[in-house]
Amino acid sequence: MPDIYDILSKHFLNETTESEEALIKAFKKENSLEYSMLKKLWNRGDIKVKDFDSNRAWIKMTQKIQVASKSKIIKLSIYNQILKAAAVAAILIIGIFSTYYLISVLPDKQVVIASANITEKEKEITLSDGTIVWLNKNASLSFTKKFTEDERHVRLTGEAFFKVHRNTNKPFIITTSNSSIRVLGTSFNVNSDKTITKVIVATGKVKVSNSAGTKNVVITPGLSATVDGEEVESQEVINPNYLAWKTGKFSFQNTPLQQVLKDLNTYYNNIFVLNPSTEFDCKLTAEFNKAKIKNIIETIELTCDLKATQKEGTYFINK
Repeated sequence: MPDIYDILSKHFLNETTESEEALIKAFKKENSLEYSMLKKLWNRGDIKVKDFDSNRAWIKMTQKIQVASKSKIIKLSIYNQILKAAAVAAILIIGIFSTYYLISVLPDKQVVIASANITEKEKEITLSDGTIVWLNKNASLSFTKKFTEDERHVRLTGEAFFKVHRNTNKPFIITTSNSSIRVLGTSFNVNSDKTITKVIVATGKVKVSNSAGTKNVVITPGLSATVDGEEVESQEVINPNYLAWKTGKFSFQNTPLQQVLKDLNTYYNNIFVLNPSTEFDCKLTAEFNKAKIKNIIETIELTCDLKATQKEGTYFINK
């Protein structure tokens, strides 16, 4: 299969075939931010490449990355002209790393990568348009320092809650590994891994599509959408605790103990463990609001006639 960056260079030179343009169209849908950056770099003539040697270039780029890994910034020298005959190599280098590092070509076009580590319950980020994003632990968000295009693009890995500042002239678009989420101004939760993305709306209206844009659904409060491969489905929200990882508020109504602990672990950092060799038929009705662990354990022990044993910060629950 031809390399997408080879085809991109032909695309920018208006030399692509119809089939190659179809590949470019699919690439733009899934990687709109990267495409926009590459196009601006090409049009501005920001890179000059002479006598390209792939081995030497790889070594030099690796050295830059080692230096840049602390600051997440790679600075590209600005030149007045670009040798378009060598641009395939330039685009290849940029394409590999532009998603992961901040490229300081123009101050407003810097790509920032924010992430929450495993010890953080959540991490709050305010974007340049006033949108607020809360990242769950291990999640990361890529976005430009300032939104200067007709659309506001970000890329998410993991789980996050968005409160998008309304702007009817500039749609807000979130790209995940397999989906595209489009809104004007609303609040909603997104949980995404490599194969599945799930969106739950708190307020407003959200359009959820697969990466190819061939299938989509529009969801409103009380509904969720799941993207699994090319399939997109909407359904009613069953679990009222989908946002408890952020709020610490839980509501259980005759809920099986296994589900109770699964939900609690989203906020309490996986500290509750059931004995895997034992069947538990207890169902719990209770509400917790950032409750102390001691109070939660007491409620479970008394309600379900169980015993919790603590070891190195983990609570093992047995009959």
